[in-house]
Amino acid sequence: MTRTVAVIQARTGSNRLPGKILETLHDDVSLLAYQCRHLRQIDGVDELVIATTTNPDDDAVVTLAEGEGIRVFRGSEEDVLSRFLLVADQTLAKTLVRITSDSPFRDPAVIARCVAEHNAQGAEYTRPSAGHLPKGLRAEVVETAVLRQLDAAAGTTARDREHVTVFIRDHLDRFRCHNVDFPEPLHRPDFDVSVDTIDDLALVRALYAALSERDWPVDTAHLCRLHDETHVLKSILTDLAS
Repeated sequence: MTRTVAVIQARTGSNRLPGKILETLHDDVSLLAYQCRHLRQIDGVDELVIATTTNPDDDAVVTLAEGEGIRVFRGSEEDVLSRFLLVADQTLAKTLVRITSDSPFRDPAVIARCVAEHNAQGAEYTRPSAGHLPKGLRAEVVETAVLRQLDAAAGTTARDREHVTVFIRDHLDRFRCHNVDFPEPLHRPDFDVSVDTIDDLALVRALYAALSERDWPVDTAHLCRLHDETHVLKSILTDLAS
């Protein structure tokens, strides 16, 4: 049996906003917890897990994962590639979906489409086409066998190991790569829902407040429309740009 495992790459360390993934959106529920809850069911994915570090500061990530009923794996803080291979070894995953933990609004349907096209194309690495989604909503699909090649390769650098797939992106001609096209209304590289600063966090909280419970998990097209139509969000964006 071949398994596809989605991996949320999560740690509390951050140069600009330490602990951001544990910041709350609403009712004491953190960004990471929201992401976990709304990515539990992704078509084509057998399991959702968290990959964090052995740093004691990330004990809080482990506690959160256990509370959400999600398996968590701990490894090197800097060598994230080895962390992903640890997940692959423990879950018997043939294919991994790489998801960063800095946005609560990821769309399970977007990830499912990436997985489906990856499998249909027989790809080794799949990602959304450039500019086809708001920032903070992308995900990558990669074969475990390719990550093992990178792990064994003499030419990989600390940067390659920290950013997991950067070697593939720098050498696309060496791998079977596939870009997933999304419809034009989602072509919003100007719209960023990743959280790196206090201002980003304020924007994400305002966006969350404009959503209703029935909107979860969030449809990306709806999120884009809401972003454009909500005057509160527009005023926040104006303030941030001034």
